[in-house]
Amino acid sequence: MKYRLYTCMLLRPMVVAMALSLVLLLTAVSRCAAVVIVPRPTPSWLLQNGVWVPLVAPNPNTPPGQVAEMITELNAGHPKHIPKQARRWIKANRNNPLAPEVLLLRGDAYNAMGEKYTALFAYEDLLDNYPTSPLYGPCLRREYNIACAFLRGYKRKFLGLRILPVTGDALELLRRIQDRQRGSPLAELAGIRVADYYYSESRFNRAFQSYQDFLRRYPYSQFVVKATIMEVQCLLATFRGVKFDLTPLRNADAQLETLTQQYPHFARLLQVKALEERIYQIEGHKELEIAQFYIRFSKPSAAKYYYNRVINDWPDTQWAQIARKELVKHFGAEAIK
Repeated sequence: MKYRLYTCMLLRPMVVAMALSLVLLLTAVSRCAAVVIVPRPTPSWLLQNGVWVPLVAPNPNTPPGQVAEMITELNAGHPKHIPKQARRWIKANRNNPLAPEVLLLRGDAYNAMGEKYTALFAYEDLLDNYPTSPLYGPCLRREYNIACAFLRGYKRKFLGLRILPVTGDALELLRRIQDRQRGSPLAELAGIRVADYYYSESRFNRAFQSYQDFLRRYPYSQFVVKATIMEVQCLLATFRGVKFDLTPLRNADAQLETLTQQYPHFARLLQVKALEERIYQIEGHKELEIAQFYIRFSKPSAAKYYYNRVINDWPDTQWAQIARKELVKHFGAEAIK
């Protein structure tokens, strides 16, 4: 009797739990059957390149709609009326978040019409007044491209003719880019472009200073090897001849040696050996000039010393052959050591 009672006491909670579970299951099924699946609405904005753009054209009578219209005109190749539209828009909506976009559009419209110098006014307005805008970097890139066009020979209009050079403005733009976005890849491009311009104009002292400044500012740049090579080229270009001080050549030779040790692969590609050979030849010629100087001023001991130095230290050069002939001529074959 006790055993039956104990069994019933154990089974009763289990039966109740099973019944309760069944009720809950039936309730959930009935609720699921009543759920209506509503389709998600189509989004009206899409993220492209980090910027949300509308999928639905905005009202043309609103500021965003006016901006969209200017973008459409520019993309269609009709920039003529955009500068005036942009000027009116900026005057009425200076504090609108789209103001940097409109300034960029105005500059791009002038640029598309070939008015690169005029485009800079809109770009500078954006850079000066909206430094936190995501368009700051693209605007600097546009100014860099304009500066390069200026250095390639683009001229400003005067009396309807493009006759005014703008190289000074180009160099100033490149310097501003370096100050406005220090340490960036674009700043490196601007810095090396300034130095390259001076070198192309045969202003070798200024070019040398610019390459030095570049290496000081950007010691880890991808253009370090190029800047070092160009420094050497500037030193060679400013060398006044074997009758003058050889210090610039020795400095150039030391730089080439350091470059070869640090970047052996690039050194081969850039033909560093050819530069070193050129310096080697110049130094041999210089020593021969010294020997000939002592001959002219009746200093035989010093002349012998320098003739032998050329023969021994530059044996595979034409200067060694000349030194050997002159030494034998003045002092006999026994003077060769």
